[in-house]
Amino acid sequence: MKNESNKAPDHDLVQSAIALRRAAQQARRDAQRTHTPLVTFENGAVKKQMVVGERPSAEQ
Repeated sequence: MKNESNKAPDHDLVQSAIALRRAAQQARRDAQRTHTPLVTFENGAVKKQMVVGERPSAEQ
């Protein structure tokens, strides 16, 4: 019974990671489509950058 309760959070974490990747892809597409900067948070800093093209599919 203890093993079953430990598996649920892992499954939820996997699904949330997939959802975050999907949201990031949509944000890139929206930024490119609307010609607005993509805002990201990297290494403790907020970055704004223009999207010139889709990223390679290997990062999906």
